[in-house]
Amino acid sequence: MGQSGAAAARSRALRGEGGGVAASPRTVKRGESPSRTADSGVIVDWLRFTFLPSGPISHALEQLSLYFKLWFPIQVTMVQSKRGLHGYQASHDVMALIDGEAVRLAIVACGGDNVGGTMCVDLSGTGCAVVEDWQAVYATLQDLDARITRCDLAVDFLDGQYSLEQVEDMYFAGQFNAGGRIPKYYRHEGGDLNSRGCLGRTFEIGRRASGKLVRAYEKGKQLGNQESNWLRIEIELHNKNRVIPHDVILKTAEYFAGAHKALEGFIDAASRKIPTLQRQHEDELTRRVRHMRNQYGKTLDQACKFYDEDFAALIADIRVTGIPASMHKTALARHVYGPHDPGPNDEGVSHGNAG
Repeated sequence: MGQSGAAAARSRALRGEGGGVAASPRTVKRGESPSRTADSGVIVDWLRFTFLPSGPISHALEQLSLYFKLWFPIQVTMVQSKRGLHGYQASHDVMALIDGEAVRLAIVACGGDNVGGTMCVDLSGTGCAVVEDWQAVYATLQDLDARITRCDLAVDFLDGQYSLEQVEDMYFAGQFNAGGRIPKYYRHEGGDLNSRGCLGRTFEIGRRASGKLVRAYEKGKQLGNQESNWLRIEIELHNKNRVIPHDVILKTAEYFAGAHKALEGFIDAASRKIPTLQRQHEDELTRRVRHMRNQYGKTLDQACKFYDEDFAALIADIRVTGIPASMHKTALARHVYGPHDPGPNDEGVSHGNAG
């Protein structure tokens, strides 16, 4: 654990003991190390792992609470849920309170007849967006001798650096060779009767059931911005007939490139994490404001007249404190990182309203 020794030491101190590292009979491959790793633009967008607690479940939950303090820069609490998860009988939601709204970052599941006494931690994209110390997460995995069962890695191209057509062309040129075999592809499109493709297109290579799925999709259009050129490419890794090493969350660029040789060229052009979250927040807010105008614009016009153009009084009467569910991830990120101003490494990132 050379590059994460400090985080490991802190986690062991909290836990009160060390942990072993499980042998890997077959591991997910890494690619060539690109020029950047920690700031490569390749993000962890989902992480799920299981572990065998060394004592009672109540003790394991307390232990996880201590680990979460190392992961997140904000206070989180675990709240018992009424449902299970992935075959586990019970679960607890890992929650943060932002602007009066409870936002779920992860789920901790436990109990059940067919889970071998293990527990499961499911860290969603929302939780991944606000992890402050991935080396502390790595140390947690090491301490618990955890088994990663799912890890999603993603890159974003906010301003048309790559298009879905380019990914498709690469596939049909045979560049997504997997051990001498080209995986099957699947193509999807979303829209409505009057606007074909308005919800964006998706191109998938491989299958989730096989343990490795590449997904490229028009993220901006999915969020409702029809003028957006935002493309996201993500790798979904599962532990189907393979072991996912713990350092996948630290060496994200290497494992992203290792999934398919064809993906190496995408990494240097990828947008960075904070500008991407900022763009997502702006696109979603723009879409909602547009919806308000279309659905309630005339009502607001009449309300303004009724309030004698006293806009502050009108807003005070109709405003509800909180965060829409579709904005939990980006609002939480803004709370943690603050509004982002373009820096010298964010060239080409526009922060104006989407059309």
